[in-house]
Amino acid sequence: MKIFRLVVVFSFICILSCSEDDKVIDEVVQEIERGAILRNVNKIRKDFIHNDFESAFELEIEAQDIEDGALLDFVRLYIDFRDQTDSDVNLDTQEVMLRDVPASVFEIGPNGLPRTTVLVSYQEAVTALSVNTSLITPGDQFGLRMEIHLIDGRTFSNSNNSASILTDACFFKSPLRYEINVLEVIPNELFTGTYSYEVVNGADEFSFHISNQGIVSIFESNLPNVRTTSIIGEGLEVTIAGENIFPKIYQSVNLFCRESAPHILSGPDDTSFGAIDLNDDSTFFVDLIVGFEGWDGTLDFNDNMPGIPVLYTFKFTKQ
Repeated sequence: MKIFRLVVVFSFICILSCSEDDKVIDEVVQEIERGAILRNVNKIRKDFIHNDFESAFELEIEAQDIEDGALLDFVRLYIDFRDQTDSDVNLDTQEVMLRDVPASVFEIGPNGLPRTTVLVSYQEAVTALSVNTSLITPGDQFGLRMEIHLIDGRTFSNSNNSASILTDACFFKSPLRYEINVLEVIPNELFTGTYSYEVVNGADEFSFHISNQGIVSIFESNLPNVRTTSIIGEGLEVTIAGENIFPKIYQSVNLFCRESAPHILSGPDDTSFGAIDLNDDSTFFVDLIVGFEGWDGTLDFNDNMPGIPVLYTFKFTKQ
């Protein structure tokens, strides 16, 4: 369990207020000490399309440190593969270094900070990992991790970071870890509209202020197979990949964007990936871990609080 985890050596306050339409009203950075982040500026493409090896993950990032990005030496990319579908052969791989992105390819952006676009093609990923492409199916995943290397020799990644930096709900938006799903594109109208939901597995609503049931609208995204709804603070985002439904990692449950407050993050389970029928969008299930990677916001619980992490299973029924 984690509460402040500031090995990244950041001291800051990010004040986040949301209106009913979830727009940010105020984002304030009070003080940044020596450290570094890679701010997620624009998700251009996030997933691989099955059997389209020219499809790619593409992300615009912005480097930030005490010297306005001048401390950046290079960004190292790591990749792994996770066989998340039923098959006779387990294709899981260990993480390997993919390549380095030197500071020289960054250009000064509108905020006066260095920016660049990271692009990883499906072909580059399978080549680096020597994965048998004929055995990859929709619902499998690649994991991309970024590691910041500074000119003074220090490195930073998702493991030495803080909750308010990792999540897209707060100003810094620097998860440094991205899940790349293998998917077949489904029509935009599927799994959208008005749904009732109920928690069929998980803690009671007192624990994290997640209602056990309700009516929500599910919206499509400009990214293939991505759907969003408003169950948790940041808004629950999922990606439909084959018969799996993967929640986005490091989603903020309670929108506490300051290190002096208990910030709770959510993400996907390691083995349970929801349930969906691509031919019938009337009912589906989403599995969500609250307290993802130990980001539970607190070290102690009273008798009314569950153990952490907690697996929530949501059943959605179209209205």
